[in-house]
Amino acid sequence: MQNFDLCKHGVPVKVQCRWCAEDKEIAALPEDHPKCKHGVPEGYCVECRDELQRQQHVEKRKIAEAERLKHIKTHPEHLLKKCGVPPKYLNCSFDSFIGNDKLVLECKKDIDQGIFLTGKTGCGKTHLAVAMLRELAKEDKPSMFKNVSELLLEIRGSFREGSETTEQELVEKYSAAPVLVLDDLGSEKSSEFAINTLYIIINHRDQELLPTIITSNLTLEQVETKLNARIASRVSGTRNIKINMPDYRKKR
Repeated sequence: MQNFDLCKHGVPVKVQCRWCAEDKEIAALPEDHPKCKHGVPEGYCVECRDELQRQQHVEKRKIAEAERLKHIKTHPEHLLKKCGVPPKYLNCSFDSFIGNDKLVLECKKDIDQGIFLTGKTGCGKTHLAVAMLRELAKEDKPSMFKNVSELLLEIRGSFREGSETTEQELVEKYSAAPVLVLDDLGSEKSSEFAINTLYIIINHRDQELLPTIITSNLTLEQVETKLNARIASRVSGTRNIKINMPDYRKKR
């Protein structure tokens, strides 16, 4: 038995670490070690104890992350709510969209690419847009959902004295979102402020190759008339899908 300094209980204060096999200050004793008897305990040195704890922490985080992702795949509503989807649309999915299987298949293609959904009121544009976000949420991909009129109202609100955010901060927030749904483009009042703000956001996203999902009652030609040719040009560069479906609200 090696000669080590003893503590007041007669236990060596150093051990031969079971990992690195070096004689170092003791960090941990086995639970069943007789602490008041002489002998060389099988413990860990401080460095190896810290490494063991680090590995255990990493393993716990991996398990927790795997459980989180598993939950997201089956219950993505929390992420949808967090990204701004209104309660009315939280349960929207491709499976719950009724009436046009071909349209669903078309929307499922390249979900993380830009899409322009155009059609009459109540035809299911927002439902399909949220269904796309649901699929992205299952993969834990961050996104944002914003009604265009509310977006402009929020940015105008930053002009008020005492506002916690600035116009620039809000514009940058929507410009830089990994995936952004702009819902109901064209419902907003057409003004110089609205047109300039929307152009800045849409143009930045186009230049940075950030996918934007746009829903609108307007056709591409009407977007050019109501807003401007520059915005219509950027929108035309995305995948354009025209929805010919009846108004579900009236059917109900």
